[in-house]
Amino acid sequence: MSQGHDTGSHLQNDTYAWDFRMPVGTPVVSAEDGVVRLARGDSTQGACDPKMAQYANYVVVSHSGGVETQYLHFSAVVVKPGDKVRKGQLLGYSGNTGWSCGPHLHFKVARSVGAGWNNPSVPALIAGYGDPVRDTLIAAPACGNNQDMPVMAANDPARGNAPLAPASATPPREGEQAAGGIPTGARSILEKVSRTASESARKREEAPAERASDDGAGGSR
Repeated sequence: MSQGHDTGSHLQNDTYAWDFRMPVGTPVVSAEDGVVRLARGDSTQGACDPKMAQYANYVVVSHSGGVETQYLHFSAVVVKPGDKVRKGQLLGYSGNTGWSCGPHLHFKVARSVGAGWNNPSVPALIAGYGDPVRDTLIAAPACGNNQDMPVMAANDPARGNAPLAPASATPPREGEQAAGGIPTGARSILEKVSRTASESARKREEAPAERASDDGAGGSR
């Protein structure tokens, strides 16, 4: 966890935000059930400069209770406004767009008070963990070995200058607002998830038929 509350760039509307350092192309999922209120995935620009904030790719998901979650700096976004999402559903892949000094996810819970993408943050806790402070390693098995990553993304010029997702010559698929294209390795993850979901659905469909063929006494019906 590379930046916490009320410090650095986390002031005013972002006071209670967190930054989580991660490689470009890491899957980012919805924290809770909700509806995508805003989504942008057409930017390929990012730099360690506040003037670049307007170029961030982002997703904002509305939840019950008048709150929403905000996710920033995507390299690719795979949802669109109006989509209903479930907790744990893929929103896109982490990146380095906008005001970003190194690949990371900027995340916060906010009050749904305005139509823009940067509503004021509210205090929140991470389920099963609490409120981590800077330099804390948050368990994320899918990210692999991240011990070599910098303590502060803002102090890492090499990652800050890392290339963004390459421009794509083909139009995005339905529901995919990613003019920059899906990052290297990310498409294989998406395809694997799709295959797993298809296999699970097939097994669920076959299971009732198998049970119906056995009446519990060795006969069939």
